[in-house]
Amino acid sequence: MKQTALQSPPLFLENAAKWTTSLLAILGKPEITPIYQAVLQTLAAFLDIVREVPSLRREIASAQVPRINQGILALAEKNTELTDTVLELLMCSASWYPSLFRPSIDKTEALCLRVLDGTMARSSAKTCAHAAQCLASLGGVGGKMTVEERWFHYAQLALGTIDLCIEHVMCKDVGQIDDTSSKPHFELPPFSDSFVVSIPQAVDRIASMTDLLVALLSRPVAVDIPIPVDVLVSIASKLALIPVRIASSKSTRAEFDMIPMLTPEIQRSSVRILATLAISLGNYMIPYLSAVARTVTVINTRYVASPTAQVALYALVKLYIERYDYGFAVLLSKEVVESAIDDVSVQNKRQSAAVTATAQASALRASGSKKRGGNGKSRAAEGVLIDEDVQASQIHWTDVVHAALGTVTAILVCAPTVISASMRTRLDSQILTLLMLEM
Repeated sequence: MKQTALQSPPLFLENAAKWTTSLLAILGKPEITPIYQAVLQTLAAFLDIVREVPSLRREIASAQVPRINQGILALAEKNTELTDTVLELLMCSASWYPSLFRPSIDKTEALCLRVLDGTMARSSAKTCAHAAQCLASLGGVGGKMTVEERWFHYAQLALGTIDLCIEHVMCKDVGQIDDTSSKPHFELPPFSDSFVVSIPQAVDRIASMTDLLVALLSRPVAVDIPIPVDVLVSIASKLALIPVRIASSKSTRAEFDMIPMLTPEIQRSSVRILATLAISLGNYMIPYLSAVARTVTVINTRYVASPTAQVALYALVKLYIERYDYGFAVLLSKEVVESAIDDVSVQNKRQSAAVTATAQASALRASGSKKRGGNGKSRAAEGVLIDEDVQASQIHWTDVVHAALGTVTAILVCAPTVISASMRTRLDSQILTLLMLEM
């Protein structure tokens, strides 16, 4: 059916209604997952063809699209393996047939929130991204809310949910949170009574709500929407400050021992929000560059981030320097620039040295150190697992070196005066070392 529809539009025109009815009947029967997958792909092709033909849009779409939406929503309830495909198809249907999609808004929203509420493991990050994009696509559907109203509604609920999760990570009890100051948020299932489960769940919800904010900011809309930039920059700063607040706390609560393990995920959420703002808003971010630079400093100097988080931070700094040139580079703290230069280095020691460095780093954390220890070499060695005859520079932290090189290059091109003479000497030495190792 799919190939016939794609290759012979006249034949599809004659049989579209009958074929669609047959496919919907299959969705209502118990079948194996590959059959459902093929049916959904065929329905997606049908919807794509129909939207390009005005006569089909009038004759077929108005009758079949609501049935298709209800059929695939029912399928998502009984077969979770198809969640990704269902979300993609719902997103296309909402974008292509907004007026016909309105009866399915509530069920689609409920499906997306079931994915985003943190009960689904973040190992399915692709599904969470699809759910966020699908929920963001509902903004153009209209109905009881205008495009602008629905955009603000989802953005406000996402920001409120992140605030609530931050309070939970900081171990504030429900009774300690002032109801008058609490912000509107999504009605999600309550957190588990065990902090071993609930704190990672709160971090997962922060990541999921970040997916939704990124989808809202990056999705084109038909109207101009004033973005609450100050609120978004503030929430990114609050996320970056969580490790600082934990470190400065005098509490000995066991819950706080989990935060260092979850810090990289929290840091990446902060970085993603700031990066999306730069990409989506361009020069409208200029008044907030100093706040972004302060947030970058906080992420860079507190705790030893994972290599992935470190790469993300360097990519953020490079993005802002390339977009805002000298105006942002001059706002960077000396610590951030030195960190990038230190990470442009190599580790020539064998595995024994890497293990020693790892033990030293563990001892440093156990002694209560609140800041990142050492230079790029010591941080890189923490994640190194190698054979005895292989250099440590061939493993984990190569991505950090490349990211640091990109950041330093952007600084040299846009604001070379930010790098002092002593920094330049050290950088030259490390670059020459890298070049000799490549020979």
